Amino acid sequence: MSKTLRVEIITPEGKLFAGQVRMVIARATTGEIGVLPGHAPLITLLDSRPVRLLTGEGEQQLMVQGGVMQVNPELVTIITGS
Repeated sequence: MSKTLRVEIITPEGKLFAGQVRMVIARATTGEIGVLPGHAPLITLLDSRPVRLLTGEGEQQLMVQGGVMQVNPELVTIITGS
């Protein structure tokens, strides 16, 4: 199993982020979710909160105004309006 997963955050203007991370933490409409490499596939709606991306260099937070998050074992795709 890989120690990182690819994350793409897409807005109407283009990609806000694309890269490898160790963990994604986001606020779904049903509560906070943490995603590690190898996570089971899922699709969830997101609240308007920062998405936290944990990398080998530290943590990066990107604000999203709601949206949809699709999780696959090696790829997380977030589509948001901002």
